[in-house]
Amino acid sequence: MSGKFFLKSILVLALLAAVAAGGYFKLEEFSAAKVREAVDRHADLVRVDFERALINPFDKSLHVWNMDCRFATGAGCTVRKLEVESFDRDHSLPRFFRGRVQGVSVPVEFVNLGTLARDFRKMGYEKLDFDLFADYSYEDETKRLSVKSINFDGADLCRVSAGFSLGDVNLQGAGISGFIGTSMLDGSLVWQDLSFTEKVVALSAASEGVGAEVYREKMLESLQLEMQEARSLGNGYAENFYAELMKFLEKPGRLVVRADPAEPVPLIYMFMGRSFEELLDLYGITVEANFYSRK
Repeated sequence: MSGKFFLKSILVLALLAAVAAGGYFKLEEFSAAKVREAVDRHADLVRVDFERALINPFDKSLHVWNMDCRFATGAGCTVRKLEVESFDRDHSLPRFFRGRVQGVSVPVEFVNLGTLARDFRKMGYEKLDFDLFADYSYEDETKRLSVKSINFDGADLCRVSAGFSLGDVNLQGAGISGFIGTSMLDGSLVWQDLSFTEKVVALSAASEGVGAEVYREKMLESLQLEMQEARSLGNGYAENFYAELMKFLEKPGRLVVRADPAEPVPLIYMFMGRSFEELLDLYGITVEANFYSRK
């Protein structure tokens, strides 16, 4: 009796496994069709091929593997995995989004980077590999856009993590017009250099026909003069900026930039002819170099 019960149990489990596998493959077929339908709507801008896709029926998250993206301009890249954890499907301009793109690879070619491709190749890059992460939300009632995190993690380049809040954002309007009148509330950015700064210094030095250290000293002298001028004008924000940038160039590590204006400041002020030093003061921008030890 126990032997028959065991055999029946095995058969039932095998049947359930077969049903689950069949359901999974059907779900993948459905997911791939939905993703294909979405990307085909933008076929005039970009052609996207992918290996497989899966829409989680429980939390509605989306996973797409091994994507090949070819833009109408001729540019292209590959992506190991796209993961969308949450996404607003009710508005043409999504009110919230959280997701990541892993294993992005962009060949260093003119069609992708324009004239910058030549400089990247001189620095030893044949392709740019990086991961991206974004998490933001928008409230219609308060018209506040909160970018909780935008992360860039570039192999042999740098890691950048930013977050900020904008006020008076009107997403009820169409396109970019909703950002007219937008104000900066606060923000921060952390740059962790992995090798990019040193390579840029070496490239710039070579273009001027001098050694990297000689070029670095010239830059530091120039920044020293800018800092002294800011001090003479009583602009503490500009003085802080140039002083901390000097520390960073002497030993590239981490650079922390914060914006904390005394009151909301319209972003349009950036384009109204103010000097860089005036903008530092206006937006309350402070900088701290080598905030953490380099890893």
